[in-house]
Amino acid sequence: MARKETIPELNLVRGISILAVLMVHATSASMASMKESSLYGAYVFLNTFSLFCVPAFIFLTGFVLFYNYYDKPLTISTVKQFFGKRLMSIVIPYLFISIAYFVLKYFLYYRSLSAPELLDMLGGYLLYGKAYTHLYYVFIIIQFYILFPLLLFLFQRAVWLARLAIPIGFAVQWSFYYLLKQGVLTVPSKGSVSLTYFSPFLIGAFFGMYYPRLKRWLATGPEFRFRGKAAATGAFVLVWLVCASCFVTMWVVTRTGQGKFESYWYEIGYNAFTVLTSIMLLKLSYWIWAKGASAVKNALTDLSSLSFGIYLVHPALLLFYREFPPQTGTSWLHHLWMAGGYALALGGSLIILLAAYRLTKHAWILFGKVPDKFTAPRGKKPEVTTAA
Repeated sequence: MARKETIPELNLVRGISILAVLMVHATSASMASMKESSLYGAYVFLNTFSLFCVPAFIFLTGFVLFYNYYDKPLTISTVKQFFGKRLMSIVIPYLFISIAYFVLKYFLYYRSLSAPELLDMLGGYLLYGKAYTHLYYVFIIIQFYILFPLLLFLFQRAVWLARLAIPIGFAVQWSFYYLLKQGVLTVPSKGSVSLTYFSPFLIGAFFGMYYPRLKRWLATGPEFRFRGKAAATGAFVLVWLVCASCFVTMWVVTRTGQGKFESYWYEIGYNAFTVLTSIMLLKLSYWIWAKGASAVKNALTDLSSLSFGIYLVHPALLLFYREFPPQTGTSWLHHLWMAGGYALALGGSLIILLAAYRLTKHAWILFGKVPDKFTAPRGKKPEVTTAA
């Protein structure tokens, strides 16, 4: 089987998405503490606009999985190899990092609990991705990995289903939401269930399966021109701008106390904004790769390779950082403190990860697959891959 082309643009989307994750978490404290500030609207904008991050990662997961496997025979050997890789790169780090955060929370909050109570609590946390607030995402990805062979089997056997992947994704996600809304289904945590993010996953799957055709619209350059491309791109950008503006405005109105909307509007707005932004970022990444400065491309590619570790590490840094807020009413100092949280989340995570990757070969147990570039001898240039 011919080797598939690598898609370096995906690394740019992943790099941008991890920066958005840091923005969401770094500005989350401002949603309550900065309400009296004249710049509160700006904080709401930064926090709300960055919410595309998790669906974008899920979109990329669907893209990469189906791009790599859709045209391969689905055999027992392939399935074993697939789950073996994910066990080492995702499941084991999920378990160990969850335990690490649980131990941290024990020393901060749970020291009065008995051993049976702690074990029961830990079991519940592991079962729903709740050992710390951000680990639900890793738990969701594990669920998609479990579902993937079944979805791949269905899409390979019935091409018409593959062609309908996008509407199927929306139908499954919104059916799940409706059943929850009506009380037919009850789950302890809706955000920890993969069905909540089924549309971005299957949109990514569709892009992965039909990438050679869709690349004509995504890529830039004379060889990718076709009649109506500019109009189609312009229409998509316009729809995205309208959707993004409505979603951000809705949350600005809500956060500033000017009004509230029915709960389903927040759900609709979030779903539409995040899936459109994921596609928009993919389109933008092709322009950056073709026209952008090498320094920008290299930085985003490096962030991409470190993104999983950054995602796992940075909340611990923010937890300790927020124990030392400014003790003065000076507004500019509070803004500077907020910016410092973002800088610490990014810079501190990078320092921890790079040190761990250099000092021990067992860093993968906590942080997942170690990027080749950061453990290879100097001068060895890493290969850009599309591996999930």
